[in-house]
Amino acid sequence: MRIPLTLMCLIAVVSTPAHAQTIQSEKYTFRAVTLVRGLQNPWSMVFLPDGRMLVTEREGRLRIVSKDFKLDPKPVEGLPEIVATGQGGLFDVAIHPQYPQNGWIYWAYNASGPGGWGTTLARGKLDGYRMANVQILFSLEPKTRTGQHFGGRIVFDGKGMVYLTLGDRGEMARAQKADDHAGSVIRLHDDGRVPADNPFVNRAGAKPEKFTLGNRNMQGAALHPQTG
Repeated sequence: MRIPLTLMCLIAVVSTPAHAQTIQSEKYTFRAVTLVRGLQNPWSMVFLPDGRMLVTEREGRLRIVSKDFKLDPKPVEGLPEIVATGQGGLFDVAIHPQYPQNGWIYWAYNASGPGGWGTTLARGKLDGYRMANVQILFSLEPKTRTGQHFGGRIVFDGKGMVYLTLGDRGEMARAQKADDHAGSVIRLHDDGRVPADNPFVNRAGAKPEKFTLGNRNMQGAALHPQTG
């Protein structure tokens, strides 16, 4: 289970008083309670089956929070090198739908490469405070040195596919190009293979991982619980 970014900010802001706050919106009244202190630029979180929570910090740290909401001071080690620049860094974290059976944890992050950096998808298995069996499943091409619009949200469809959102990297024309990953949703088998029925697989010069194009900077994505 992942928590929306708005709620995440409410529970993670360091300056929030310990007592509950009542917040009135135009339509609803909310009660905000601080659960975790000490996080810096939290980007995403996911609950593990044992009640612990994994939280990404944009600067590149993956943190563990106990089921009674105590932040472990020791970050998870073993992640690939993460480039924290502009809006880029460590983005989404998600667990495989069959996590109790296979133990796979997925995360999106900004990685360097020829020409600059770009959003990358990896997976691994948590072994204490270290991520083991790390596999790089996808990395945006071409990479550039712009510092905005990385996307970085991960969604599973429950049918063996994983989706990764990619921003246009601040260069909106890139989102219209079939031979450029930027401004797309990427669709892969959960092990990183390209599905044969992806819409651009048989188009000459196109990136076969692309599932959509023409997107600006998707930082939210979800699967409809009834229709899929």
